[in-house]
Amino acid sequence: MSNLVTGIEKEFIFKQLAKTGGRVLLYGPGKHLYAAIKDFDKEHLQLEALAHHAEQFKPWEMVSVYCNYVDQRMTFIAKIRKIVNGRMFLVFPKDVLKAPKRRSVRVTPPQELKVEFYMNNQHVVLDYPESCEYSEVEMPMVQDGLDVSSISALMDSFKQRYELYAGYGALVMFQKGRKPETIEERLVAHFGRALLVPSTQSPLPTEDPYADGRIITQRMADAYEGPSIFLEGASLEKSRLIKSSQGIVSEIYCPLLFYQYVVGYVYLRNDSEHRVCLDFQALDFSWEFARALAFKLNQNNYFKVSEKKPDPCVPSVLDLSVEGMLMSLPKRSFKVNIKKNTVLNMLIRYMEDQLDIKARVVRHFDDTENDYYGMFFIGNEKNIADKLRFLLYADETAVLPCNEQSFSL
Repeated sequence: MSNLVTGIEKEFIFKQLAKTGGRVLLYGPGKHLYAAIKDFDKEHLQLEALAHHAEQFKPWEMVSVYCNYVDQRMTFIAKIRKIVNGRMFLVFPKDVLKAPKRRSVRVTPPQELKVEFYMNNQHVVLDYPESCEYSEVEMPMVQDGLDVSSISALMDSFKQRYELYAGYGALVMFQKGRKPETIEERLVAHFGRALLVPSTQSPLPTEDPYADGRIITQRMADAYEGPSIFLEGASLEKSRLIKSSQGIVSEIYCPLLFYQYVVGYVYLRNDSEHRVCLDFQALDFSWEFARALAFKLNQNNYFKVSEKKPDPCVPSVLDLSVEGMLMSLPKRSFKVNIKKNTVLNMLIRYMEDQLDIKARVVRHFDDTENDYYGMFFIGNEKNIADKLRFLLYADETAVLPCNEQSFSL
């Protein structure tokens, strides 16, 4: 597993590498070179390379740097400040990563490179609650017993199957004049995730076991209600206590999602006549039914969506490799989070080349201004991978730019 080098450790390592002229490998977009560490201070790292090799690089360019210390591979990103006769002055790196195990070297993309992708919801304007997450409308892998041949068959199979989990089941739709009313409905509509109440006598789950993020945790519910819970008590907790006194044992509210819109929810309930706590197996059933129903409704033009081609989204690309990229989107103009595992159709433009690539969201994090997405390219043909390799590394043989552990330093 990769780890950050501590501040004290970093200073010691660079001091030893400067003494011995430690060898480093620099990657810029479409180029690379070997250099030696000559000196460093708190602001700069000085490298020495052959002058005609160093001239490939430009001041203020971001580069990926690799080095070794006592057989320990390390890497960092740095900005070039100036280049003088083969002497390269880099901004001293804030973060240095040791033991990288990534399969492909990541580099800052060329300035001329542009990326676009399309969100199918961009010309969808519906009178339904909007959640804070975007999810594609796709047919899921459904359990045995759910008949997806038609909407009526799907509904009939749901009515037959939910009794394996709950004493009562229903589909609740948000329509004109029917907005989220209860705290449970408001939570589901806001997050676009399922509310699993395993027991009305205990809090919500503390962790979400699903990689793509499916449930509302207790922390999320508390954050939604805000500081008032400390003065007035949590509305969800009050609702749970009332339901417990009414004999309700357990509940599931599972959203029916159409992109970021919550058009309704699947409701399962157990009470004093069926005293069984609903669990993740019941949630899986509800989730698959809701996803399948949304797909079938869209297939039958239930939502009357415009066929106009959406406008492209243009993210900023922070780094790029043959296998994926890290991109950012500004929060001020891109209001929803893209759900993990969502597959996007992406277009990479560079000079005369245009590459059509499918990419899956595998990681998401944010700061106050931007959302960041780690994208993994899927199903790429060899010619596309070869074009990316040459674009990023300028090495047709691919001997040098491959697995970070494989090249020589």
